[in-house]
Amino acid sequence: MREFKFLYIVLTVLCAATHLAAQTDSVPEVVRLHPDTFRLNEQRGTADIDLLLLDLVNKQSVELHEGDSAYALTPEEQMLIDSLQREEARIDSIRVMNAQFREVVENKIPTIEIEKSWIKDEVEDRNDVLRAIRNMKTPWRKEATVMVQVTQNYVTPNWYQGGSSSFAAMGIAKGQVNYISDRFTWENTGEWRMGGSTVSADTLHKVNTTDDMFRLYSKANLRVVPKIFASVSAEFETRFLPTYKSNSMEMKSAPFSPLRFNAAVGVDFKPVKDLSISVSPLAYKLIHVNDTVHVLATDYGLELGQRTQHNIGSSVRVEYKWKPVREVQLDGKFYMYTNYHHVELDLEINCDFIINRFFSARAIIHPRYDSSVIMSGDNHAKIQFREMISIGFAHKFR
Repeated sequence: MREFKFLYIVLTVLCAATHLAAQTDSVPEVVRLHPDTFRLNEQRGTADIDLLLLDLVNKQSVELHEGDSAYALTPEEQMLIDSLQREEARIDSIRVMNAQFREVVENKIPTIEIEKSWIKDEVEDRNDVLRAIRNMKTPWRKEATVMVQVTQNYVTPNWYQGGSSSFAAMGIAKGQVNYISDRFTWENTGEWRMGGSTVSADTLHKVNTTDDMFRLYSKANLRVVPKIFASVSAEFETRFLPTYKSNSMEMKSAPFSPLRFNAAVGVDFKPVKDLSISVSPLAYKLIHVNDTVHVLATDYGLELGQRTQHNIGSSVRVEYKWKPVREVQLDGKFYMYTNYHHVELDLEINCDFIINRFFSARAIIHPRYDSSVIMSGDNHAKIQFREMISIGFAHKFR
């Protein structure tokens, strides 16, 4: 009698579930085939409520037929229960795999940091997140920057303080293609700067070349211990346009005059992010002046009548990038080379101030010293210095 009461309660619960399933498409229909057995229709899903119903059917079937040969399952019903159990096992295995996958992904995904900014820019914030997700898929990092900046000054001939009108423009194209992994990094940088100006006081030249530099730099690092890498680097630098002295036809430089090539083997120390200190006990430097007729080779450390000079020595290269906020970026580079007879020191600091996504200002400070370069009229080498401030269009591609 107690068994029949229990069976009546079970049947009542299942009938209610069947009625509820008939009213909604999200819950599979329950069909009664036998007074004591139930099965789901063929259109069953994988929602949580489906799994609960499957589990309920299996449990009730076991309780109803356990130890009672009169209620033995038919072969078709047994096959159905076996298939349901296999389905549950398959779903459980998929859940385990998904959990393992999420654990692996969470361990490998770096923290996505949004750069500090003075100006709220939701587009840049979204791009930072998308860039971090894209970097997860490949070890290659690519970036390019294009700048066109101008400076204009107009003075009438009767201006009481005197002076000359001028107009200057400069274009900068810079790109990076880097390969970054746990033990090996390969950094490649290309830069092309070209600038010109017009000065009304210069009657011999309509346009003077103020900046002309094409440079390629490549460095490969292999990690030896944390923060210390074995390093091999090479740098190529030259010019494409002629440069003249003001109001003179004397040429200071010409295409591929000078041409410089540096190669070094040593150790690269990276104590903190964006700081690199490369010390190379073995360094090679080549200087070539293609046009020795119009360009004075001694201005670049060559001897009179010499077109190419080879030097073996040592070098130190320090690179640092500081970005306190998204709108300000300072790039510093210090280079020292010596062949144990002469020394060359070069310090270049570029500071970019981003006004918005398409306009920026730039300030450049570039002092250098080369003990092998003695200009005509001087008794010894002197410090050379270049400074520039400009504003104009700028855009970064990533």
